[in-house]
Amino acid sequence: MSNRIRFSFSHSHPIKSVHQQILLCGCFFLIGSLCPIIFYHTHFTEEYGLKKCSGNLQIHLNGCRVIIKALLDTGNCLYEPLTGKPVCLVEYEHLKACLKNGKNIPGLRAIPYHSIGKKDGVLLGVTADKLIFQNQRRKYEQSGCIIGIYPGKISKSGDYGAIVHPDILKK
Repeated sequence: MSNRIRFSFSHSHPIKSVHQQILLCGCFFLIGSLCPIIFYHTHFTEEYGLKKCSGNLQIHLNGCRVIIKALLDTGNCLYEPLTGKPVCLVEYEHLKACLKNGKNIPGLRAIPYHSIGKKDGVLLGVTADKLIFQNQRRKYEQSGCIIGIYPGKISKSGDYGAIVHPDILKK
């Protein structure tokens, strides 16, 4: 009986076929590729509550309140260099009423940036009293945020007038 047990263990069936080995490697590759994608999707949508990447941005600045349709841009990596605070971009046209008294602009600063087609740019920035971004599922509120004033149109179609930095959504 001990010979029979030894025989069955010594003759286990390894994967002999090249096709089986390729299939097995392909399965491991597929699982290894899908896991990070699934993790990113579930983690990001749960953490930020994002099903739709647009919403309303309410800006409180200089005693004025403005509500703008905004796009959440997860690729926005613009930070103010002195404070390290994230920068949201807003069209000047929407902020004109809040900035009409140029003498009392809070936290005025120059924000350097690089973008496609613009190697060394500088945006004028201000410190907002409060920003509130609300999408379909959640409402996010931050104080002391930096707003980069964009002189032109952010969206050619006019669908939105601001770009929200994803760090604004962190509490």
